[in-house]
Amino acid sequence: MKITQPIRVGVVGLGQRGLQHLKVLWRLQQEGIVHIITLIDTYADNLAEDKISQHVDGFRLGQIYTSTDFFGTLKSISLDAIYFAIPPSIHKGEIVSSAQAGIHIFAEKPMSLYLNEVVEMEQEIASNGVIATVGFQQRYDSQFEAAQQFLSDKEIVMISMIMNSTLEAHSVKHTHTEKQGGPINRIWTSNYQWSGSTVVEAGIHQVDLMRYWAGDIAWVEANYVDRDSSDIVDGGDNPYAYQVTFGFASGTIGNLILSRLRKVFYTDNYNSILWTHGHLKFEPDGVAAYHYEGAYPPDQAPSREEIRHLLPLAGQRNATEEISRAFFNAIATGDEQVLRSTFSSGMYSLVAVLGANLSHQLNGQRIYLDELLTNSEFEWFRQK
Repeated sequence: MKITQPIRVGVVGLGQRGLQHLKVLWRLQQEGIVHIITLIDTYADNLAEDKISQHVDGFRLGQIYTSTDFFGTLKSISLDAIYFAIPPSIHKGEIVSSAQAGIHIFAEKPMSLYLNEVVEMEQEIASNGVIATVGFQQRYDSQFEAAQQFLSDKEIVMISMIMNSTLEAHSVKHTHTEKQGGPINRIWTSNYQWSGSTVVEAGIHQVDLMRYWAGDIAWVEANYVDRDSSDIVDGGDNPYAYQVTFGFASGTIGNLILSRLRKVFYTDNYNSILWTHGHLKFEPDGVAAYHYEGAYPPDQAPSREEIRHLLPLAGQRNATEEISRAFFNAIATGDEQVLRSTFSSGMYSLVAVLGANLSHQLNGQRIYLDELLTNSEFEWFRQK
């Protein structure tokens, strides 16, 4: 990446994810790639140097402008790019205004809980020629990248991604949700109204990986096991379990199974991809492809060792750093093609998970994503 002049950047939302981005930006500033101009958060305590420095080694505010007023800052500060890391339920037109101002956009997922709102964002980004990406950093993880490269010439028939986790899995958040009618413990990711469900808040990563490997999703069917009213603590009311099936335009079937159980304090996962003549698994020692390469049919069934092939992986990388480097490379070159997930593309991962919510509300009805975006019968669901 050749940067002739540091890219002037701001960060909106200094919570858990915003601080992770700031840690990367602080490093890139030392390399002369960016110049951190402003930090914006609704709550002044999140902007304090002593708090930020607990998460970003060596951080000093210096000449960085801090503000609790996004729209006022947008009018008074010149920026090339801006990061948004705020809860998806509380957008108030910040991304739209930034696009209209010609500022390049890094939007954390989920970008919104409302389809009309995210479509407006996408339209303004496109019409103003803004480069924009969504925080699907797992596309830049070496094991998922290796899987994509290996599968690129294969006919995928099924993807299954399972994660069992605990409702308390996320650390305490930084948004003062207790002052905004939300969870008093600030863990908004456990609350349906704030997070849009675990499928939307967390499972969107798995859905985006499925799209990375298998292409466009055509339809979705879902059934959730809702939480008992007697088991809601501190606003943690997201369902116990989720089962979602995705139908891809290619004919591939995707399965997403998630859980958020209280008092478990244990997480495990299982991810596998089937193609017509093999099975790809993510195992503790790497990504293993199980397939037979000898004369067919063999005289006798081959052993596991004969059919197990570990994929070569690139060196371990910080995926959060890699997605930022790609974002700034796109800005420097004016070439959005270097991004593995543009805003326009990433929007369809959001449509798929919001479609899962709608399917559950309609007792498992199959929801076609094109219809979800356009048909008048779903306008009630799309609007904020």
